[in-house]
Amino acid sequence: MYKIVNTLRKNSGYVSIETVIVAGLVIGLGALSISAFQTSANGVTNQALAKVHSVQTNYNGLTGPTAQ
Repeated sequence: MYKIVNTLRKNSGYVSIETVIVAGLVIGLGALSISAFQTSANGVTNQALAKVHSVQTNYNGLTGPTAQ
């Protein structure tokens, strides 16, 4: 069994289990980071839209310029 595993490890297509675990962790952390970024971006977008809405409401409440 040791000879078979050793032969497989020396082949160019061999990927160790540690490499697979590390790759899975990197992909998982990347997905978590993207999810957290999206949540933060949605909060910022909602705040910006609320401010734009308040400015539009205030602008609509003003009287237009007087004609001369």
